[in-house]
Amino acid sequence: MAKSIVSIVKGKDPEGMVEQALDHLGGVKSLIKAGSTVVVKPNAGHEGAPDSSVNTSPEVVSATIRVLKKANPGKIILAEASAIGCDTMECLESSGIKAAAEEAGVDEIRDIKSDEDLVKKQINNPTSDIKNLDLPRFLLEADHLVNLPIFKSHVSMVFTCALKNLKGVVQDLHHYVMHCTDLAAAMMDLGDLVQPDFTVVDMIRPMEGFGPHSGTPTEMGCVVAGKDMVAIDATACRMVGLPIEKVDYFDAAREKGLGTFDEDQIEILGNSIEEVAKKLYLPYLEGFDAWPEYNFHVQRACSTCQGLLAFTMSKLKSLAQYDKNKGIHIVLGRHNKIPEGIEFGKDLVLMGDCSLALKKKIEREGGSCLHVGGCPPGEPAPAWTIVDRKQFGEGITDPMEVRNRQVEEEKIFKEWLREQMRD
Repeated sequence: MAKSIVSIVKGKDPEGMVEQALDHLGGVKSLIKAGSTVVVKPNAGHEGAPDSSVNTSPEVVSATIRVLKKANPGKIILAEASAIGCDTMECLESSGIKAAAEEAGVDEIRDIKSDEDLVKKQINNPTSDIKNLDLPRFLLEADHLVNLPIFKSHVSMVFTCALKNLKGVVQDLHHYVMHCTDLAAAMMDLGDLVQPDFTVVDMIRPMEGFGPHSGTPTEMGCVVAGKDMVAIDATACRMVGLPIEKVDYFDAAREKGLGTFDEDQIEILGNSIEEVAKKLYLPYLEGFDAWPEYNFHVQRACSTCQGLLAFTMSKLKSLAQYDKNKGIHIVLGRHNKIPEGIEFGKDLVLMGDCSLALKKKIEREGGSCLHVGGCPPGEPAPAWTIVDRKQFGEGITDPMEVRNRQVEEEKIFKEWLREQMRD
């Protein structure tokens, strides 16, 4: 069996790095037909500044479009569907991606979330509960799809890279459904249905820490490219010191038969993994088992709220409040019935607007709880609700009191985080 080729290029010139990475795959003119329609799919799921690593960096987007134009395609379309509750165009603008793409000469920018011309596609031999997906016709009819993710820490899957970036080709309903099933298996089903011609990974400043949108950019200076998304993701994990045997993603890939992650079946061209390796701080390996002193009830919860809860647990540790509040029950997501084993009162915290229906059920039974509103809740609401055991904002009359507490806690948390990363 032929090996999957993955190219790694370390450097300082993004356009030169992208072109060199594609040269290892045969060159852009062999990958893109002249006169063809090319869809470029970056990661722009949340609002974030260009240097935040929340989204694919504008410099990599611009570089990739410029390299693609050397193959003389007929049209280049940049397309994305942001996360639930986010506005795609606002994410593209705040990230700098929209401006970078326009400056590089993109022909069209499309918001997949607002597209009405959809085609229902059946999933062959599904490994998750998803049986079909509605996909935009323009995406299916394009001659080429170029996947353009950034590597980030991710609460739902430990990391996000090549394959996880494809979730941005579906609309909100499918986003939600995928999080309500086995997400790793759902990603494999999507990856089997939608296969990019090739992927270019932004690892210039990948995100470590509390991703996908509260993490820390770290300098790595690399671009990674290939056709096999699983091989690319496995290579990226090895570059950042993430043991692939500890990530459900790769077991799901083996079950689906999608790509290869065995090291002896991947041929690395360009720089070696050893030349570029840099261990990142990736705190999500243990999932919610990392905080056994707390009782979590998580059902059909989005990755944003899961990430916020993980961030909150770490914040409690940094503030020396973790042990003081152990034993409480925290409910996340949409629950059809009151979870077993919980006790009503101030030791029961419900997070997010999606838990409002559960709050009403508890109140109908004569019970009470603390509820952190928002979709998602804002920082520092969850942490303060847990520490203070009262509704966020209750009893606060001076806005400066809130601001001063936030500033002081932020200093403490950042110092704690630096210590964790040094360890």
